[in-house]
Amino acid sequence: MKRRLIAALVVLFAVVQFTAPPASAEDISKHWAYEKMSYLIGNEIMNGDPSGKYRPDDSITRAEFATLLVKVLQLPEVDGVVSFHDVKEGDWYYHSVKRASYYGLVAGDEKGNFNPDSKITRQEMAVMLNNALNYNGVSVSPATLSFIDNNKIASWAYDDVQIVVSFKLINGYPDSTFKPLGNTTRAEASTVLYFYLKPEEKPVDKPIEIGKEYNKVLYNLNFADVVSLQANHSPKEDGGGIFTASAALVEFYLNPNNFKKDTLEYYQFLKLSTPVENLDAAVINEKVLKGQGILENTAASFIQAGIDHNVNAIYLISHALHETGKGVSKLASGIEVGLDASGVAKMVTDENRNDLVDIKTTYNFYGIGAKDADPIKLGSERAYKEGWFTTHDAIVGGAKFVKVDYIDQGQDTLYKMKWDPDQPTNHQYATHVVWAVAQAKYIYDIYKVTNSDETTKVVFEVPEYNFQPASSPMPTKENRYAILPTYSGGIGQLTADNVNVRTYPVVMNSPSNSILKLPLNTQVNIIGNNGNWYRVKTELGQEGWIRNDNVKVLNGLYVIDMNTKLRVRSEPNTSSKILKELPAKSLVIGVFDENKNFVKNGDWYQVLVDGKTGWAHGDYIVPPAK
Repeated sequence: MKRRLIAALVVLFAVVQFTAPPASAEDISKHWAYEKMSYLIGNEIMNGDPSGKYRPDDSITRAEFATLLVKVLQLPEVDGVVSFHDVKEGDWYYHSVKRASYYGLVAGDEKGNFNPDSKITRQEMAVMLNNALNYNGVSVSPATLSFIDNNKIASWAYDDVQIVVSFKLINGYPDSTFKPLGNTTRAEASTVLYFYLKPEEKPVDKPIEIGKEYNKVLYNLNFADVVSLQANHSPKEDGGGIFTASAALVEFYLNPNNFKKDTLEYYQFLKLSTPVENLDAAVINEKVLKGQGILENTAASFIQAGIDHNVNAIYLISHALHETGKGVSKLASGIEVGLDASGVAKMVTDENRNDLVDIKTTYNFYGIGAKDADPIKLGSERAYKEGWFTTHDAIVGGAKFVKVDYIDQGQDTLYKMKWDPDQPTNHQYATHVVWAVAQAKYIYDIYKVTNSDETTKVVFEVPEYNFQPASSPMPTKENRYAILPTYSGGIGQLTADNVNVRTYPVVMNSPSNSILKLPLNTQVNIIGNNGNWYRVKTELGQEGWIRNDNVKVLNGLYVIDMNTKLRVRSEPNTSSKILKELPAKSLVIGVFDENKNFVKNGDWYQVLVDGKTGWAHGDYIVPPAK
């Protein structure tokens, strides 16, 4: 028998004239099999349907696959007629099936039918592919099959399956099955034929490395400077993106020295391009994803996404668990999106449903595009643009986004995705300071459940800054929230009785951190804010937090409802420097004189923005109602 290398050269010789012009069909442009399908399309092996679509996820029929194989082998025309009862002259596939039959690539069933419109099974495809190898004179040593469903492979196809698996034209699934009766999509068939034509590009088995590797990367940045940059970049204390984190909380999570080797949190330094070998989808489905909402039984898709994009599949699972709230978030459960009259993707609402076309359910498992301003709307519209209309597409397509936009850009750990130490604040995946650590805990658990940290290579990459402290303490609860100056200088009056003043802002009505209660109409000075809370000081000098819906700001001015932003200027004229732009319906603090009247200069009000004095024109702001 010839060696595999010789076999590959034989096939190459037969197809050396092929080139690879790119294809641009809309339905494959973002598909995982774009490169492979584009190659076949560019070489006029694969054609689209009458509408110009290539339907990558449709199952391929026996006639379609036979036609592709005939074109790949460049089989010449033959005389005679087709012997199959169900293949008639005039059928679009007639001449292809005739050639495939003549050259021994296909056979009929016991009734003499070819069944051209039947979806081809994986074992039928294996038989055709081995016949193609025989046609080219390629001889390959058969592989020993170790699939858990070997007994389901038909005896008439078993030898052929051994050959094509050995030649790496068809592989098994991540759950160690072959699925001989499973159907094949046009994308999968294209991939098989691509590797038939270009065997030198087939994945090569690599020896599995086992053990842990620890690396440090030095950054020529002062740690204190990085903390300052990050603290001023609107970091969030909570996953909902409501409260801004304090500099002390940023410092704790930013300091790599706070996380000891091989602890749960240390897995934020795992290199995400490190592959995980021999993951068992059944084990992950049972021990990790069971009961996790829409993520149940999706392990095979995550494993496939890791293989397709060279990303750690355990990380992908942990990322999805975190972003979807363990499979139950709205974005993960499916959001309808359609196109408006301009072709722009819009999330469907009761008000706009009748104005939208091509409405589809979208899925987003990694929070891609789900910005704090409106995560559901923005995340679902992004999913529509990316074509994530099935859970599988959302898992695999989202993995591609993470790979291309982050891992390939050097942000190859959760820590780097969150903090971007190369260029702090430049390109960060999330605002929540706990984002990297939260996922690290999932990763650690999955590694332990699957025993992957004992059976494969685990590589960690830990950053180090100049003058980095040996440790940074976790601040107390009351010191984890920034005191922002947005409404500093405001004079508040309580609109409810027995209002709790708290040591830190909380959403739950818990008495645990209440330091005092204030009666109705009490006046307080606003010295800061965070989320939907004011930091206040009483006349007795006591400080704490009050929900802003319990406070009327006596010197508050409200930007009118308009289509543009209000420009606050350094002087009371339109030619002076713009200090800040405020959105419609927002609050700005006005300056009172000694009689508690607003300070004005003509039609301009003197205002405070972030504690600094400026001017806003009266046409665009209104005082509070009496």
